[in-house]
Order: sequence, then structure tokens, then C-alpha cells
Amino acid sequence: MRAKAKDPALIRLIGEFLKVYLPSIKNRDQDTIDSYRHSMNVYLHFLQDTQGLTLITVRSCDFCQKNIVSFLAWLREERGNVATTINHRLSDIRGFCHYLMKKKAIPLTDYEEIREIEDTVDDRNIAFTWLSVEDIKAVLKQVDGNRDSVRDRFLLSIMYESGARINEVLSLKRKDLKPTGEGEVDIHFLGKGNKHRITPLSREIWKQYENYCKKYHQEKDSEALLFYTCRNRSRNKMSSDNISRILADCERLARKERPRLLHLHSHLFRRSRAMHLYQAGVPLPTISEWLGHSNIETTRFYAKITEEMKRDALHKLSESDKSVFKDDIAFKYAGDEETLKRLCGLK
Repeated sequence: MRAKAKDPALIRLIGEFLKVYLPSIKNRDQDTIDSYRHSMNVYLHFLQDTQGLTLITVRSCDFCQKNIVSFLAWLREERGNVATTINHRLSDIRGFCHYLMKKKAIPLTDYEEIREIEDTVDDRNIAFTWLSVEDIKAVLKQVDGNRDSVRDRFLLSIMYESGARINEVLSLKRKDLKPTGEGEVDIHFLGKGNKHRITPLSREIWKQYENYCKKYHQEKDSEALLFYTCRNRSRNKMSSDNISRILADCERLARKERPRLLHLHSHLFRRSRAMHLYQAGVPLPTISEWLGHSNIETTRFYAKITEEMKRDALHKLSESDKSVFKDDIAFKYAGDEETLKRLCGLK
């Protein structure tokens, strides 16, 4: 006989949360949805491991403060997860519990108890690393011998100068890059939480964009994905795996002249851009808007650097010899907060 779920409403709500609410109502990207799905699977695994519950036998009331607190301890003690991972899982489970409360599957009092659960304190001493301006230049040089060198240089240049998240870059369409009257370019991003922001970029980026489109967008379709891969004669959104492969080749080649080069990954470009702006004297609130941070406290992390780097920050990077691109907008207006605010759409 086919087993019946003890709480069929919960099964339905899980499906609606992942398949309708997150993608259609909240407009979350696929990476975010995958994160929620993984966290919920891990939580269900915890319930099975500790209480013998399965998806068939679990109930909405099993999403409670007591169980979630035990779950966090289980992540730390049984799975060896660090604080950042534990807090990520807590955030995802809390988000689902909020949905359960809105659908009256759990009472408001239970959800308020779940909200009271504090994040795990991260007491690790983590080295904060970034690429220097010279490192970025060295990495960009390594694509010159690639079959897709025009694409790869433009892609890495966009990743660095925009400071955008990798999924934001890979979701760009041709229409999202718009020239200005100064020969520069504004790039329009739709970031986390469906928030729109405009980032001003240099003439160098616009030149690269025009060269790139001559080869990869001859049809001039403004709705086409800016970066794509071809499979079975159709264009598909480029994946982060493609970026990883490009960066792996760049790292291997660049290490021949810079043996101490850090391991390259897409987020390192975003972090390096933020640090270069900070060293150039750009105010933290402006950097926060530039990166699309929802909370300036996230950006404030870039200010937690060694005393040596604080001294170096006093010597602002000059446009002529200390930036990757000579007409880099952020460095050009590093000391002019009002102009930067206007360029970023803050005024």
C-alpha cells in the first residue's frame, strides 16, 4: 500500500515555495533557489539522522526553534561546517519558515521564536586577500593567445571594473550596456532582490564591447545574452564553469611570471575591485552602491585591513599609472563624491 504523507500540506508548500514563490513572486535567481533547496534537503537529512523522520513523516511543526537550534549544532559537530555555512543554512531555513507562517502552516509565535535564533559567531582569523592592480593586468594579458581572446578579455574586464557578482555579469543582455556622451559606458544590472543599479565604466570597456560585438553579436539583437555558449546550434547562457576554466588557464600562465599569484576565482575580481576603490579613497557608502550591497556593513569589511594597508591608502592611486585602465571612471573621480554619486544614479 502506498504510504500517505503525515502532513500533505507541507509537501505542497515546499513545492510551491521552490517552484513558484521564489522564482515568480520573489524573482530569485537560480543560484539562490538552489541554495534554498540544498539547505532544506540538509535539514531533512538532519531530521532523518536524529529523529528518524522522512519527507513522508515530517510535519510543519518540525520546523521549530528547538529543532533548528539542534540542527545548527549538528552542522557544526557532525558535518564540521564553519560559521558562514551554518549561518547560510539558518538564513535559508528561516526564510522557508517565514513562508510557512504566511501560509498559516505554523503560528506566528513559533516563527518569532525561530527569528530569535542568533547567528553563529565566526571567531576564525581569516586572511582577507585580493589581487593587486599589477596582478589584474598580468591576468588580463594571459588571454591574448586564446581562440576567444576578444571575448575572454572583455569578460574579465567587465568582471573587474564593474565589481559585479558573476551571475549578474552572465545575465547581462546587449541592451544593458549603454554609451554616454563622453564615450564611456553605463552598465545596467539587476542584482539581488531584483534591485536595479547603474555602474559607470571606462572608455576602454566601450571599445572592448564594440570589438566584441563585431565578432560575437553580428545580428545586433539587443535582447540577446551578452555572454553565451553554443550547443546544438543554439545559444545558451554561459555558466560559471566556463569562467572557472578561463581563470584556471590564466592562473597557470600568469604564475610563470608571478609565482605567488593567488588562486583565481570570480569573486576575487569583485573583492579586488572593492579594495582598489577603497585604497583610492572612494567613500564606503559609494563602494556599497557600486557593488550592489544591501547593507553597508557588508562593505565595511573592506575597511578592516592591516595598518600597513591603511598607510598605503593615504597614497591615492593615480589615473596614469595605478589603475588597470587609464580612464577608469572610479579612479578618475575618487576624490569627488558628488560626481561619483551622480554617475552611480544616487543623485
